[in-house]
Amino acid sequence: MSKVCFVKLLIILSAVALIGPVTVKTVQARPEYLKLFAADTFSRPELRNKCSVCHVNPAGGGERNAFGKAFAAAGFVVTAELRRQFPDRFLSEGEKQNEKPPVSFVQGSDSEAVVEINGKRYVIDTKEKTVNEFAPDPASEKDIAAAPPAETQEERRPGVYRQGDVRLINLPTATPIAKGSLWTDFTHRFPFANREPEDLFGLDSFAIPSFGFIYGVTGRIHVGAYRSSAAVGRPILLYAGASLLDEHKGAPLSLMARVGLEGRDNFKRNFTTSFELTFARSITRHAQVYLAPTVSVGDRPMVSPEVNAPGETAAALGIGAAVNVRPSVALMAEANYRLNKESRYINGPIGIRRPVFGFGIQKASVSRRHAFSLVFTNGGGTTFAQRSMTNGLFAGDDGFNGLTIGFNLSRRLF
Repeated sequence: MSKVCFVKLLIILSAVALIGPVTVKTVQARPEYLKLFAADTFSRPELRNKCSVCHVNPAGGGERNAFGKAFAAAGFVVTAELRRQFPDRFLSEGEKQNEKPPVSFVQGSDSEAVVEINGKRYVIDTKEKTVNEFAPDPASEKDIAAAPPAETQEERRPGVYRQGDVRLINLPTATPIAKGSLWTDFTHRFPFANREPEDLFGLDSFAIPSFGFIYGVTGRIHVGAYRSSAAVGRPILLYAGASLLDEHKGAPLSLMARVGLEGRDNFKRNFTTSFELTFARSITRHAQVYLAPTVSVGDRPMVSPEVNAPGETAAALGIGAAVNVRPSVALMAEANYRLNKESRYINGPIGIRRPVFGFGIQKASVSRRHAFSLVFTNGGGTTFAQRSMTNGLFAGDDGFNGLTIGFNLSRRLF
């Protein structure tokens, strides 16, 4: 093994070690899990800030009680079965109907009160005899004596893996986009490494940042827009997708279909139309595997944004996997290879000679609304067509020595 290869392997292993030992049996108090319990509308209000909900020790930490063990076994998702099994933790349907709605009072007013009904808050003015839905702003929020209620937890099917991002490393994950939700998709790659250990996976070179938005039109249909930098042709990608199957709704696997049109030089030339399918299958709630075939019509190599280039049809097949080593930390790996020779653009030292492969570590929030992934890959492209292009198109090494650093950042805004 070369010195460069050894140093890179040592750095990668050190990065993986940052997640900490995963075999330690000690159970620590996790306030985020208590928030999940408190967010359930049937949880008993008097228990929503009690560590004893899940732990034998009322102060939290240490051994879990019967509910804590069952909650963990369900993937920290409140299910109907948990509510039936632990009536001391949850209100029954009858108790829920008889529960008094939360009421708070507007400071400085002798006639206004705020009442919560079915997750919405209403301002009742007894003097004016009016009822209006409460739409808080930063100023008015300070005038309400009670804090707003916790966010309602979405129902999730036990035993199904919960992905934290819309992409694995570069491949899509078939994560459903909820109706009315808006997501950001930000990636950063440093593909121009000089093969020296001191370069630290390309960190000293310039980067390829990309940024986009995804919006859920319905519970199954979403649309998105994505823009990459001049180093890969300044492409703008517009796309639409449909969630055809969803494991969380009882299907044996998740299946998503998407079609995208990307044009380089800010959507002026070199247009490529891509068709893709993403299959995702959970292996218990701790892991998920992926298969993503893509066909891109009018594909081009990495050329200057102002250059018009002839198009090819590229067929690529991607595979990947994600494994949780902690409830919100996952290890990921993937590979994506162009199946037809014409789309590898081999010309002397330039060309795609190996699959785009990569691996990384992902940290997601408990709600899966935010995720950060530290990734290592031998490809710099992240659009539908370019994610199967290696650093070989930059005349770089597209083997293990060509691995460079990057990161993914996703956020569900609402």
